[in-house]
Amino acid sequence: ISANHLLSLINDVLQMSKLEEGTTVLTHERISLVELTRDIITIIVGRAEEAGIEWVYEKDKCIIPYPYIYGSPLHLRQIFLNIYSNCIKYNRPGGKITTRTDSLGEQDGKCIYRWTISDTGIGMSGETVARIFDPFERSASDINAEGFGLGLLITKRLVGLLDGEITVASEVGKGSTFRVSLPLPLTNEAGEREVQTQIPPRTFHNGSS
Repeated sequence: ISANHLLSLINDVLQMSKLEEGTTVLTHERISLVELTRDIITIIVGRAEEAGIEWVYEKDKCIIPYPYIYGSPLHLRQIFLNIYSNCIKYNRPGGKITTRTDSLGEQDGKCIYRWTISDTGIGMSGETVARIFDPFERSASDINAEGFGLGLLITKRLVGLLDGEITVASEVGKGSTFRVSLPLPLTNEAGEREVQTQIPPRTFHNGSS
């Protein structure tokens, strides 16, 4: 466990160095957003279950009109895994994390997707929210948390490399809401547009499925 934790810290520092130096390489691969979401679900629901947190993907509120895009799957996964990890870390047993996806329209061969990820955790003060994307930033209640506080900074830098935007709103004692908007290049395959793409729900209630 200690070795894995140390490796995680080293990886964060190395990745931050690459982002600072401008040497991060984004790939341009054909991606199924449905499969990408399932990959993220597979990784994150176990963590939520162990923490006794209800994890809900609101499939009725998730609209994916263009399920196939181009992008860097490794970095897209990392963006959302970092956010979900934050939502779990600062939640509490019996808490909840919800996700919805919206399409903000198509322009210049790209579809702008917006993900809204909310938790019912401890929340943050306005002062902490203002510094949440600063390096090594921690809230006052975070003195015993693991890591260097680089996860959200890395996430913001990756979102910036993808010409996207990330914002966070929070209230102490009521939780936080992250919104990530990304303009994702569309593939040129005919007949792939769908009115709505359903993703099987994975919901955990207090540690049981």
